Amino acid sequence: MKPVRTTASNSPARSHVTPSHVALVATMTMTALIALGGCSRQAAAPAAPQAHTTAATLPPAQFDSRLSLVNNNGTVRYDGTVDSDASRKAIIAMLGQAYGPGHISGALAIDAGARPAPWQARLPQFLPAFTMPGAAIGFDGKRLELGGYASEPDRATLLARARQLFPGYELTGLFRGVGDIAPDDTAQALAGLKSGASAGEVVQALNQTPIHFIDGSAQVSADSLAALSQAAKAIQGSAGERRIEITGPAGAGEDLALSQQRAEAIKVQLIVNGVSPAAIETRSHSAGSADTGASFRLL
Repeated sequence: MKPVRTTASNSPARSHVTPSHVALVATMTMTALIALGGCSRQAAAPAAPQAHTTAATLPPAQFDSRLSLVNNNGTVRYDGTVDSDASRKAIIAMLGQAYGPGHISGALAIDAGARPAPWQARLPQFLPAFTMPGAAIGFDGKRLELGGYASEPDRATLLARARQLFPGYELTGLFRGVGDIAPDDTAQALAGLKSGASAGEVVQALNQTPIHFIDGSAQVSADSLAALSQAAKAIQGSAGERRIEITGPAGAGEDLALSQQRAEAIKVQLIVNGVSPAAIETRSHSAGSADTGASFRLL
């Protein structure tokens, strides 16, 4: 008889996969996985430069070039933001030529987002008219704001020069109420005062004259500068006792410190327009006061 060969599945004779074969397959599998991972990374890599290029080509935010000048007793302080170093150097040279290198100080920032200044070319013709101590002038795109202190004749002179050199510009601040530029509508009560009005009548008119501030700040808005100049004139021309207390305005949710700062800002504007500091006291609204504007009373 021939011997019978067993066919059990666990027989060592049927297992032809050796440990060396297993190691070889594992090695080849790992190599394939690494290669596939490398290919995936290479395929994804070009996306990063594309995102970088998109961000780099976004245009900067655009805004108007600005220049502010303040005449401090013959020394002109300047600041603002312009579009290029060439503009910065040109403007500083214009100021030096108009007032003398030793009579100017300040700094101009450069920002690629600033538009070229439309007023720059005619600035040398305007500067000789801006010589009154205490006055301030701001150029912001096609808008000119006169602030600080300027007498009626000086305001008229600057207005005529501004209209000649910058036709079509918005003229605000102390330009309001000069010539045919109507004063702010809120100053009608002050405009209606007669010469020599009593201090009580002046205070009554002041309480009918809203004083506006830039939101959230103690900076008097440009449209209220002319009203405060007119208020200073009325206070100086009033008869009798003229000591006045100013309570700063405060909006809903605004703190007492801001109310006090606004009262001080009104006082400063009255002082620069000729009112004696001794004639003015300031205070803030009391805690819990309702949303209200500036108020005035005789002491």
